[in-house]
Amino acid sequence: MVSIMSANLLLWSCIAYLLGSISFAVLISRLRHLPDPRQLGSHNPGASNMLRLGSRSLALATLLGDLSKGLLAVWLARQAELPLSQQGWVGLAAVCGHVLPIYHGLQGGKGVATAAGVMLILAWPAALLAALIWALTFYWQRIASLASLLASLSLLPWLAWQTPELLLPISLMVSLILLRHRVNIGRLLNGQENRFEP
Repeated sequence: MVSIMSANLLLWSCIAYLLGSISFAVLISRLRHLPDPRQLGSHNPGASNMLRLGSRSLALATLLGDLSKGLLAVWLARQAELPLSQQGWVGLAAVCGHVLPIYHGLQGGKGVATAAGVMLILAWPAALLAALIWALTFYWQRIASLASLLASLSLLPWLAWQTPELLLPISLMVSLILLRHRVNIGRLLNGQENRFEP
């Protein structure tokens, strides 16, 4: 029984990684015959950079695509009746795919939108709390990276209180997001991080 559960976890984690590896920013840019977002702006293939490059509609499409792949990966694991803790590991695999996508030379995004999709299935109240913190922080400072960092960190106390079985995989997911924001953190500490104009 344990070996079957381990095999199922490995299978759905691989599927989640492959789903996560789909870069909607890159795909949308190619379909619209636009420059590769990894070569412009912040060089990040994510919704914030698509917005920075001047397209709200493409930024929204990127956000929804990146969110949906995290949501779908965990939803499939839930339909396969994996335990909640294993669903957390599947969600982590989806975020790893976004950050290190096999289809795009391991040049991925920062994982925030995909993590949001993961959390909407795993613990939607925590996801809504994080979204609120993101929105309030962005409205206050107009800095997407700061909003993303605070929103991600807000997940941990909620999970420790409500669903501790998810704390380890989601802590690793948050750590990965923090690692991908290390340059932004340096700029924030130096007061040099980019702001979005209203």
